Amino acid sequence: IQNDNVVGINLSDNNLVGTLPSEITNLKNLVELNLFKNHISGTIPKNIGKLKKLQELNLSFNKLSGSIPNSICEIQHLKTLKLFMNNLSGELPSQIGNIKELQVISLFNNQLSGEFPVSLYELQHLKELVLSSNEFSGNISKNIENLVSLENLSLFDNKMNGQIPFNIVKLENLEKVNLAYNSFSGYVPNTLAEKKGFNLTMRNES
Repeated sequence: IQNDNVVGINLSDNNLVGTLPSEITNLKNLVELNLFKNHISGTIPKNIGKLKKLQELNLSFNKLSGSIPNSICEIQHLKTLKLFMNNLSGELPSQIGNIKELQVISLFNNQLSGEFPVSLYELQHLKELVLSSNEFSGNISKNIENLVSLENLSLFDNKMNGQIPFNIVKLENLEKVNLAYNSFSGYVPNTLAEKKGFNLTMRNES
């Protein structure tokens, strides 16, 4: 597969089967790759980082397995990363903070695990962080205050613990927070309830 004229592939909501060929990364000018809601299996190509111009990657609602390749952190203009409703496992790439323009990370309903990498909290343009129904552990870092554009934070149904950082109230754009079905402890900052349009779901396991 090699065609410098292809800038977008949208085959969402079809009945495609098989695996995602690594040759797709030869499409150097690809800006959008959307294969949402198919039956694609196998792994995400390890050399996905070759798609330097990619801005939207949506492989959600498939049967993908394996981990999220580290090379994805080389796609510096990526704005949307949607891999939800697959069978992905492993940890978030440690250098995910290198994707400075990321606005949406939606990885819910997978088997991802481990603690959040420190670099995650460097994404100042991030608006949506949706990691629900995985196996993430650890706590929410106080560095969450660096996610100044964040509007939606969903960590529902994981294995997270610790206290909710009080400086989360500094996120002026934050409208929705769902931390249910974890093991968080301590106090919920009172000022969260005072934020207009704020939606806080806090029903925990214990």
